[in-house]
Amino acid sequence: MWRVVRLFIPALVCLNLLFFLQFREGIGRGDPDFTVFYTAGTVLREGLGHHLYDRKVQYEAQQSFAGHSPYRRGPLPYIHPPFEATIFVPLSRLPYPWAFTVWDLGNIVGLFGVGVLLRRSVAAFHPIPAWKFAIGSMAFFPVLACLLEGQDSILQLLLCTFSFNALKRKSDVLAGCWLALAAFKFQFIIPIVLLLVIWKRTRMALGFGAVAIALVLASLGIVGLEGLLQYPRYVLQVVNTPASGGVPLQLLPNLHGLMSWPKLFSGTVGGALTALGSVTLFLFSAWKGWLSKHLKKLELQFSLAIVVSALIAWQTNTHDLSLLLLPLVLIADCCLNPTAGAPRFNLLVPTLPLLISPLWMALWLVIGRVSLMAIPLLWWALKIGGELSFHPPIAVGPCVIESGHRNG
Repeated sequence: MWRVVRLFIPALVCLNLLFFLQFREGIGRGDPDFTVFYTAGTVLREGLGHHLYDRKVQYEAQQSFAGHSPYRRGPLPYIHPPFEATIFVPLSRLPYPWAFTVWDLGNIVGLFGVGVLLRRSVAAFHPIPAWKFAIGSMAFFPVLACLLEGQDSILQLLLCTFSFNALKRKSDVLAGCWLALAAFKFQFIIPIVLLLVIWKRTRMALGFGAVAIALVLASLGIVGLEGLLQYPRYVLQVVNTPASGGVPLQLLPNLHGLMSWPKLFSGTVGGALTALGSVTLFLFSAWKGWLSKHLKKLELQFSLAIVVSALIAWQTNTHDLSLLLLPLVLIADCCLNPTAGAPRFNLLVPTLPLLISPLWMALWLVIGRVSLMAIPLLWWALKIGGELSFHPPIAVGPCVIESGHRNG
């Protein structure tokens, strides 16, 4: 198995790098999503923070460095909270291609940081150097998509890994602080926090709430009260309108995208079914995690929270699934644990389609149905939930007690 893995991962890394090189010319034109971050940094640097969500101001800023993109008829909108834009103010002082390069190098450093953190808390990864983890991570297509678009999903992965390590040390308040810092994509973080609080990690809410309030106040100082009140309406308008910069539903690997596949479920019906499915999945996960007595409770709970958040978020892009690196590592470690409570390896079976880069490329470029990746994701969430409710046998001397029956 390890020989296959050692051949499989380098092959996918090389394939993904070749795919990356095919799009290198578009980087200089400002085609990638990094354009929105560079725009936000430029707007703040020019003292126009109160106009951060003004589409006209954004378009004028983008014309100065991305005016030659053949795919752009309007601004590529910045829809993240105001506080995140401050990260990109220093980068906006560099020419756009250089800023993109520096940001992507920072993402690779972030992957290295994730490797360092996981070596501290995941037993199976102690022998793996962090640099090997960083390079191997590029075999996962969502990570490649993040690097290709210059997105911030790897930064969110790093902050979530910090949070998991804090939970492992029973520093729940600190874990909440890290998750609040990762809330620049709140559609993922809020479900994770809610599930962990339901699973009796209530002290997390203190850290999360304190840092979240500080970030809201910082955002208020950046865009003003009017800009902050305008923000929710602005985001909903962009997300629900592909012509305004939103992503078409068939390219979203979540329940929202999956429900858009049959034309019967389009529009209001699809939205209602998505909401119903999301609530059902959330309640199922909350119940399974609450009842869990599994020996690997935290690893499985944290993994389930991430997978569920990706499925029920209203806007989930391919690069957002970089977060899945964390549950992949945590569950692989659980499966490799020789204790009686170790999950079975079939818990990783649903992830196999997610690991095949050519499948991602075909769904993205050939048939335009990345939303189909929600199927293995949903299967995986149900498998993790089932594993949490599974009660492993308890060895007592020469006997084994399982489900209340003794076999000797």
